[in-house]
Amino acid sequence: MYDSGMKYLLRICAVLLFLTQAVVAQDSIVDQEVQVNEQAWLDYNIKSLTNKSRFLSTQIGFRTIYPSVYNRYLAISTLNLRAKRWFKSKKEGSEPFIRSYHLGTGTIYTRNYNETDNFELRFIQGVKFNIPTIKDFKLYNYTRLEERFQTAFDGDGWETGFRLRHRVSIAISWKKHYLNFTKGLYFPISAEIFLNLRKAGQFNDLIRLSPGIGYKFDSGLKLELYTIYNLSRNITATNDASNDFILRLRIYQKSPQIDAPLAPENEFDETEEDSSPKLP
Repeated sequence: MYDSGMKYLLRICAVLLFLTQAVVAQDSIVDQEVQVNEQAWLDYNIKSLTNKSRFLSTQIGFRTIYPSVYNRYLAISTLNLRAKRWFKSKKEGSEPFIRSYHLGTGTIYTRNYNETDNFELRFIQGVKFNIPTIKDFKLYNYTRLEERFQTAFDGDGWETGFRLRHRVSIAISWKKHYLNFTKGLYFPISAEIFLNLRKAGQFNDLIRLSPGIGYKFDSGLKLELYTIYNLSRNITATNDASNDFILRLRIYQKSPQIDAPLAPENEFDETEEDSSPKLP
């Protein structure tokens, strides 16, 4: 039953991914009147351990849009540093308020169908922290600043933008498992806001809601499937707002194992299912 269940989930993910077409994404939108669109995102996530307190995480992704506006290719690496000393609670045995720090860089290439292509170099500084709530119910927060440098290969040079992002997330799973297949099942949910501190023509502010379903296999491999809704504003000279509906499949390679970790094993995961609230 366990093997057949895993195969069934993989088939569902594959069918949904390839049946869904894609449409204008939230970063580099050409000047046209697209107000409601669909997108498909796929990314593969890798972690490389450097020592017990930090490691490198890398995301390789592809995003596409319908009607045919562009295809996007991205590679982003982030150095994750566990917080060991600063902003710890005075309560014995409690977790630190700040959980980890993040420094990263990435490249994003956008192949536009009706405009010149676009290349972006991005630098990232971020911090993860907890907000105390009721017992056994944690809201994980991630705030990051991005410096974005884009060129359209049209001789006009580079455009510069600065963006602030804040995400609140939680993942829900079960304490009891009546079927073997449900042992690795969880539900990641997040809400994120994007604010441009210095805006360029192709950057836009937005709110993103991301409910999803995830599964962690015994091997350590994880799959997450999201249905995402973006509400954007001020995206182009001809558009005041846009609604994006996105199907996203995330694949996580098995995480590196270390002895006596300084923080929970899933410290740097996008989701926090190992320490998430458990339903009966």
